[in-house]
Amino acid sequence: MKTTGITRRIDELGRVVIPKEIRKNMHLKTGELLEIYLHDSETIVLKKHSVINREQEFINNFIKSLSKKINCEIYVTNLNEIVFSSKEALIGEKISSKLENMLGNTINICNEKTLNLTNNVTLTDDFNVYPILPNGDFSGLVIFEKKVDSVNSELVNFSISFLENYLENN
Repeated sequence: MKTTGITRRIDELGRVVIPKEIRKNMHLKTGELLEIYLHDSETIVLKKHSVINREQEFINNFIKSLSKKINCEIYVTNLNEIVFSSKEALIGEKISSKLENMLGNTINICNEKTLNLTNNVTLTDDFNVYPILPNGDFSGLVIFEKKVDSVNSELVNFSISFLENYLENN
């Protein structure tokens, strides 16, 4: 665990302010959810909450199967990282800061000619981007490395709806 040397007082309502430097470093935004854990009797851990997390093996298998069916690389992100991918080496990679700044505005992302997925992976103008909106809340993206043709369009739309439904109920 990295020590910052920063201390904060708990106010009368039990609140603690997370220092700006830490919020900036972790890309925490106003209104973002945090999970609170007790590590031991003296340690509280705060973790960014995501409805999309790497521990959902079903989604991982679903994405791999969909990728094989439509013959296309697929990337699923939460608000910070690639959570699922048909390219396993990219799972856990942090998304690029440019993409992170564009999250929630898929129209702008789709209008880009190139997409910096991570600092090391750039997609060219043959990609499709779909938002993931379980319960109407923006939670991440599904990115297809090439344009989805009309034959597979219904399958992709069904898959996005299925994924959102799955996340709403789990």
